[in-house]
Amino acid sequence: MSGIARGRLAEERKSWRKNHPHGFVAKPETLPDGTVNLMVWHCTIPGKTGTDWEGGYFPLTMHFSEDYPSKPPKCKFPQGFFHPNVYPSGTVCLSILNEDSVSIFF
Repeated sequence: MSGIARGRLAEERKSWRKNHPHGFVAKPETLPDGTVNLMVWHCTIPGKTGTDWEGGYFPLTMHFSEDYPSKPPKCKFPQGFFHPNVYPSGTVCLSILNEDSVSIFF
């Protein structure tokens, strides 16, 4: 399945580069040798305008498995990041990202 996951991520990267929400960043990891690792993405989410978080930028890392898109990526904020949907470890706790509770219909 690795070809499917990497192919899908390459297409999603192209689409993201052409059109994405202002202020959001999502880039695949660049390895020390200069190659791109499509299986790990480093993201930044801007704080929402008109809230206490306005002006802030919040880092998130997404780890994709070879089973993507059948299984969701593992999303993680830095350890200790405070939010009701983020565990102290930084792991996002939303049912849509829990591969054990996600149902995909074809």
